Amino acid sequence: MSNFDKFRFKQFLNLGLAELNFSAPTSVQDKAIPLLLKHQNVICKAHTGTGKTFTFCLPILNNLDYDQAKIQCIIVTPTRELAKQIYDNIRFFKKFQPTLQVNYFIGGKDIKRQSEQLQRTQPQIIIATPMRLKDLFDQQSLNLGKLTTFIIDEYDMMMFNLGFIENIDYILSKVNPNVQVSVFSATITDELKHFLMKYLKNPHYLDLSSNQLTNQNITHILIPTKHQERETILLKLLKTFDPYLCLIFVNKKEEINKYYDLLLEHNYSVTQLHGGLEPRLRTQIVKRIRNLEYKYVIASDIAARGIDFVGMSHVISLDLPNDLEYYIHRSGRTGRANYTGYSYVLYDTKNLTLVQQLIAKGITFEPKKWNQAGELVETDLGGGKPKKQTPPAVNNEINKIIHRYKTKDNKKKVKPGYKKKRKAEIVELKKQIRRDHIKASIKKIKKEKARERAIKLFDKD
Repeated sequence: MSNFDKFRFKQFLNLGLAELNFSAPTSVQDKAIPLLLKHQNVICKAHTGTGKTFTFCLPILNNLDYDQAKIQCIIVTPTRELAKQIYDNIRFFKKFQPTLQVNYFIGGKDIKRQSEQLQRTQPQIIIATPMRLKDLFDQQSLNLGKLTTFIIDEYDMMMFNLGFIENIDYILSKVNPNVQVSVFSATITDELKHFLMKYLKNPHYLDLSSNQLTNQNITHILIPTKHQERETILLKLLKTFDPYLCLIFVNKKEEINKYYDLLLEHNYSVTQLHGGLEPRLRTQIVKRIRNLEYKYVIASDIAARGIDFVGMSHVISLDLPNDLEYYIHRSGRTGRANYTGYSYVLYDTKNLTLVQQLIAKGITFEPKKWNQAGELVETDLGGGKPKKQTPPAVNNEINKIIHRYKTKDNKKKVKPGYKKKRKAEIVELKKQIRRDHIKASIKKIKKEKARERAIKLFDKD
């Protein structure tokens, strides 16, 4: 028996879930699906890898009227790759429900041909990017008279392009105000909430982001660079594991070619993925990655959100993103579907503060360093043992020495070389304290041994 049975889905959905080997809903699915099945408006905040796509897809498929060849649901996504991915996830169920009609519409494809498609058939579900959705609406290619559900996925990503928000705003202003509107996002700021309140009546707000910051199947590993070039560290790191698929993130688009050329030069099977690629080429690359034609992918953060590569085993962040939410998305590309995954972060003094912020958020890192044999071994954060704190009494003696070389008004001239003399005195003080500590330790050990001998003699008597 599946734990999905409690949702009382239509039989074709249960058959599909069984084939997908989905046995238990995620936390997000458990909370949001019952609300969506009842046509409630939902604002759901949850991290990557928590099963958001099926959270809204399953209720949509359950609630559709399959006797009507009309647009009943629109799903808006910020990227073309995510639109195609959601389309594939929904289309999978067509084998169990042949009357299901779904299509996706994205930029970079012939809009005239897409309009002609819509003139012939209005699919029950449309997945689209914001700009293309508005263009099709303006051309009167969309009949939204039967629209019941409007889903906005990865909503916070829309804020990177204000035109996206304007396009969504435009479409929502044209549809029936009773349409169910739900939003899924990794972060929802007060600014986003203000916009959403225009269209969501009495929404249920689900904040599931704090339940579990990252998938428990992911091992987070810190690698200190110690001022070495990141190219050198990356090549050393890649020799330590053989990935099924490895995603390597850079912060700046202009650095992608540098690392791409580096891996090509060392005969790695590598490609690159970023927003600067021509749309058709980007689509081809995503398809080839999924066909396992490449083992390594140099990527910008466009690949961190929404795009799912099955079997991603390793993720490397050559630097941490300034928005630490993106680290959660990066690492969330791996450790999915019950697979284990590894997320490596290269760090130095410049981004150590960001590492500490992630630790404060609840990420558990395993710090590692290179040993003389070129192997990665466990260490403490910072690549070595933490510094011992100087005892207060020692600090007081050091302050006395420093004070002797100062005057109250700091106007009195001091003899040349006073800094060296002061430093020498402090060094000598520390040596003397060390000698006294060693003597005290030896005395303590002798005392303990004398006590043990006395106990033994007493026991014999």
